[in-house]
Amino acid sequence: EDDAQADTPISLLPHLEAKIRQTHSLAHLLSKYAEQLLEEYVQHQGDPFGLPGFSPPRLPVAGLSAPAAGHAGLSLPERPRPPPPAAAAAANSAAGVFSAKVLGLHVCSLYGEWVSRTEGDLGQLVPGGPA
Repeated sequence: EDDAQADTPISLLPHLEAKIRQTHSLAHLLSKYAEQLLEEYVQHQGDPFGLPGFSPPRLPVAGLSAPAAGHAGLSLPERPRPPPPAAAAAANSAAGVFSAKVLGLHVCSLYGEWVSRTEGDLGQLVPGGPA
């Protein structure tokens, strides 16, 4: 006998529909907070971060997840990543401070991209959405 839930449309599962809507709403809220975080981060870093046209170097950082291509999703490690060993030593120099600021900007930007993609992906699951 076929599993009855496998053929049940999502609209007939109100608890699941509610959970999807709630999760999408939370992702939307996180997306707005990520935008605010990035704006405030840039404001507090001083020049050249707030200057029009400033484009910081996008250097790869060991242990920092880059956005996945398309909607393949991000693989999240199950254990916390330690900071790069050079980060603590370099923090005392001007170049180290700038690098730390660029890293912070990069992390805030990646977070914003991730939650924005997540919000869009969840929006496709919301009943009545663009599925």
